[in-house]
Amino acid sequence: MYKLAKHIFIIFLLLSICPKTFGQVGGRPIFRRPPAFQERVLRRQQNGGGSRIEQVREQYVGHRLNLSADEGQKFWPIYRRYQEALKEIRRKKRLNNSSEQVNGTEQINKELFYESELVNTRKFYTSEFLKILPPDKVSEIFKSEREFTDELIKQLSERNQPVKNNP
Repeated sequence: MYKLAKHIFIIFLLLSICPKTFGQVGGRPIFRRPPAFQERVLRRQQNGGGSRIEQVREQYVGHRLNLSADEGQKFWPIYRRYQEALKEIRRKKRLNNSSEQVNGTEQINKELFYESELVNTRKFYTSEFLKILPPDKVSEIFKSEREFTDELIKQLSERNQPVKNNP
């Protein structure tokens, strides 16, 4: 009888201690409401407008190019203008492909126009980059951007895959 009471006492002791220890774990509240879209936009504008992905892309490209101080000072403003130009063309292209647009010849012509604008923008900025950097580094810009995009897509697809538990 004494052993049974001892085991019951240990079980009650563990049950009374465990919830308190787990209750001390800090962290984010579980039921926190995500910020509204307008709040996120305002926060992004206050932080300089650049997204986290753009910052990481710049770090990746900069690491791959291994720019000198003089090259970097000339290169980054042009590279940022290049990225903004591409972003604006892609935005217009998405609007053209939205469900609100009339399907037909006009939409096809606009799609081809935006594709040619992307190519023309890349050509223009390639010549601008060549004024600052040697051709092998300019080639490395486009290779590193492609690799960065591929890696980003890979990581996003891995995040969206459900985790499979193997027993």
